[in-house]
Amino acid sequence: MKIRFTIVKKLTVGFGILTFAVLLNSLLIYSTLNNSKKLNEEIINIYTPSVSYLNDLSFLINNSKMLIKNWVFVERKSDTPDKLNLIEIHEEKFPEMIKKLSKISEKWTKKEQATFQNLSVTIKDTLFVKHKEIMQSLNSFDSYDDPMVIFEINPMVEEGGEVIILSDNILKELNALSEKLNKKASNRNVEMIKSFVGFQRFIIFSSIFLILAALIIAYFTTTSITQPINYLKKFLLTMTKGILPKEKLKAKNDEIGDMSSALNTFVSTLIETSEFALEIGKGNYKTNYKPISEQDILGNSLINMRNNLEKADEEENKRKQEDELRNWDAQGIAKLGDILRQNNDNINKLSSNIMSFIIDYLNANQGALFILSDNQEENEKYFELKSAIAYGRSKLMHKNVPYNEGLIGRCAYEKLPIYLKEIPENYLHITSGLGTSNPKILLIVPLKLNEDIFGIIEIASFNEIKQYQIDFLEKAGENIASTISSVKVNEQTAQLLSESQQKGEELAAQEEEMRQNMEELQATQEESSRREVEMRDVIEAINNTVGNIDFDMNGSVINVNDRYSKMISVAPENIVDNKHIDLISSDYNEEDEDYQSLWINLRKGIPCEKKFKYNTPNGDVWLHETFTPFKNADGDFNKVVDLVIDITENKLLEDKLK
Repeated sequence: MKIRFTIVKKLTVGFGILTFAVLLNSLLIYSTLNNSKKLNEEIINIYTPSVSYLNDLSFLINNSKMLIKNWVFVERKSDTPDKLNLIEIHEEKFPEMIKKLSKISEKWTKKEQATFQNLSVTIKDTLFVKHKEIMQSLNSFDSYDDPMVIFEINPMVEEGGEVIILSDNILKELNALSEKLNKKASNRNVEMIKSFVGFQRFIIFSSIFLILAALIIAYFTTTSITQPINYLKKFLLTMTKGILPKEKLKAKNDEIGDMSSALNTFVSTLIETSEFALEIGKGNYKTNYKPISEQDILGNSLINMRNNLEKADEEENKRKQEDELRNWDAQGIAKLGDILRQNNDNINKLSSNIMSFIIDYLNANQGALFILSDNQEENEKYFELKSAIAYGRSKLMHKNVPYNEGLIGRCAYEKLPIYLKEIPENYLHITSGLGTSNPKILLIVPLKLNEDIFGIIEIASFNEIKQYQIDFLEKAGENIASTISSVKVNEQTAQLLSESQQKGEELAAQEEEMRQNMEELQATQEESSRREVEMRDVIEAINNTVGNIDFDMNGSVINVNDRYSKMISVAPENIVDNKHIDLISSDYNEEDEDYQSLWINLRKGIPCEKKFKYNTPNGDVWLHETFTPFKNADGDFNKVVDLVIDITENKLLEDKLK
């Protein structure tokens, strides 16, 4: 029995094939989009947060590196913000970050998980253990003055120290792991883009397949379908060339009309979908696209894909911007920390270095640093200008601002920054070779530590100062205030210590001297009367036995006794104020080496004995003289006592014997 294919059967067979092709097409499209969705979810839920958390961990390690340096070189007090921040990193921030990364690392590869575990163990059991050793060794103000502790701790945090090297190695490994995950995310993006390109090709091929199927069905139905079918055929033949016509088919109120309407909708959808996919491929996520209906799998999947990619791109841009700001802030604090560690014994040079750095780092035009001075003698508080950058130095270098006056006084009272975009006329000027102009922006920031004001920083600029720059300057202000506080404390401590040592030594010396004086006074009082009597007898005996003459250190006579006066037959009043060389015989000359040597030795405190001849009215007289230098109360030689014996008879007898 011959089977007869009616139009209904042909249409049934044809549309059955088309239906199967559409279903297969939809399944393939769904599979492609589902794969893209999985790739997108991996990027959003695994790699992007992983890279972000690893960057945050790197920031913590880098921050702890700076803070442990500050612990050793800058911060001496136990409750400074930097020390509390480091303790918070150890006890809260680091465990919390490790917890987040441990949870998300379950989706990493075994090798990446092992790398992360090794890093976390190294940070916890090695780096932070060394941190704690340093923190425990320098846990008090006095421990910073212990040379043994400083000798052991300082090399650990200096450049090339084991803590710095370990921190740099950890940061290097973290950056390598972050780059590896970031590279995977990039690879997933590349795969997803390739998937989109394949998706576009698939749409074209599927369209061609459907067109071919429609042509085959049209071929078998040409004998039974009239002009509408021929027109539909022409339309489909145009599509086989890869052209999506802008002209729509005329739809009648029959089955062919339904087909025409469906084909019009399909072509329009393909055009919109193709344009939408191309725009997404270009990165234009703001392109509008409306699906055919709520059940439009392709359209809704494309919209979800567009939204996810847009969200991922926004989060990536936001993360990059936040990372740049954090890096800018951290680098600024680190550079400022290096400046604060230098010249911290010279407040003027330190102030100049601080302001030069801040003006350059904020790209401002003018700035000044005022430090609070407390004049205890006059009971007066004022801000003293310590450094001015781009100011007229001859006018402002000695400027003092009372504590409660002007914008600086207001800033000190409120303890909050003052940001002005309208500066009063003649408040200040910025001068260049082309002229003078008022700045547009004025920023005044207090240098406060634990709500105590130590100074004020004033910044003037033609450019707007951003909020993150203000936040940076506030944090920098705490570090500067801490350093100023330390410098003042060190100066006061050194001064008080010096005064205390000096007073202690003076009191001890006075006490010992008083005790000795009391003992000696008692003994002296007992011996005084006895020695006075003995001394009178001795002096009288000496005067009766030998001649005595006192000289100053230049050889001039100060005092002479009667015995000496009789020996040379000259009255005492004619001897005083004369020089020794003038009294002895003219045979001696003051320039003789032997005579000069006598007085040189006496000035050095060396006693001498000499025999001199005197020409007297009664003839030549020979005297044996014993010169003895004497010291005054200050320990200096101030006179020479000469005891004289007449040896004339012995000299004459000796000459006769010869």
